[in-house]
Amino acid sequence: MIRFFDWRDMGLVKTLGPQGVCLHAETGLIHGAHPLQEALLAYLMPGTGAPTLVWRDNGHGTFGQLRHRSGDEQAHVLFVAPQLSAAAEGWLPVVERLAVEAAGRGAHNLIAEVSEDGAEFEALRTAGFAVYARQSLWKLAGTLPAMHNPVPLHPAGSADVIGVGTLFTNIVPRLVQQVEPVPNHRRGYVMKRSDELIAFLDVRRGPLGIWVEPFLHPEAYDLSEALLLTCLHGIPNRNERPVYVCVRRYQDWLQDILAQAGFEAMGSQAVMVKRLVKRVTEPLRSLPAMEGKVPNTPTPISRVAKQDHEQFAAELTRSAKSGRRVKTYAKTHHGRHPCLNGRHSPAHWGGADGRQPHRRPA
Repeated sequence: MIRFFDWRDMGLVKTLGPQGVCLHAETGLIHGAHPLQEALLAYLMPGTGAPTLVWRDNGHGTFGQLRHRSGDEQAHVLFVAPQLSAAAEGWLPVVERLAVEAAGRGAHNLIAEVSEDGAEFEALRTAGFAVYARQSLWKLAGTLPAMHNPVPLHPAGSADVIGVGTLFTNIVPRLVQQVEPVPNHRRGYVMKRSDELIAFLDVRRGPLGIWVEPFLHPEAYDLSEALLLTCLHGIPNRNERPVYVCVRRYQDWLQDILAQAGFEAMGSQAVMVKRLVKRVTEPLRSLPAMEGKVPNTPTPISRVAKQDHEQFAAELTRSAKSGRRVKTYAKTHHGRHPCLNGRHSPAHWGGADGRQPHRRPA
């Protein structure tokens, strides 16, 4: 049975945590994996931490954690324990249930990052995941290399939103753009040439390290090393934390530059996605036509006004013959029906001086 984490599962998560695998490289490298802390936060304060699902059966257990920010179309499989080689039958059911939970929270894609040499790669394919990108991770620990030719790199601002989006659209494959959004321009550095943005370095900081993901236009190839070193030297309060650079396969030419700059290769990963929504391609159906003819019923016309005018015309004719004048009240009683026989209606009785007459005796 699979259910959400509660206080009864604290021992299980604490025991299996060291045996698990983190499927989000950025979180694992610069923040570290803290499964019990994330589970408790999500349990005590919904909306924070990482929602945790637990599978138990005959003394065996497995748990998985999800990372999703409200409103985002992407969710990540954050952590699963134990590793597939040590897990019982609960590994795949937990991953599939994480996909259901992500879809219920409004995510369109569930992403997982794994080594292609591990058993988790084949298991995720069985669960409906597919590879949409590949990435290589590089690490630089200790002192930064000397910077000989700095370039004019500056922190990105609100004026660079369009430039970052255009650069992302031009260099990132369409398949990746369908899954990943344009990076947040407020956490990186940009460089322009002739008023055109040719480089953006997405920088994210954590207590255990710094994560850099470069987006470089081919025109910036000759400046790649200078761009990276200028960026790293410009990061404040680095405090000797290691720097991790994520290079996607569509910018594979950066790997030689990183090796020359003293970075150490950590390995490659397959970035996999499971689609949680289905694109609707069927055209909208038109409404069926109504059978037969629409009845044309004329609106009835009220005869009240016509009858009043006929009576008034007849009264005018009789008055003209007798010489008696008929008051029309055209100026002082606009909108009221004219009185007949020179009298007011009972609701407007009054004398010539406007005073009300005496009441009639009952």
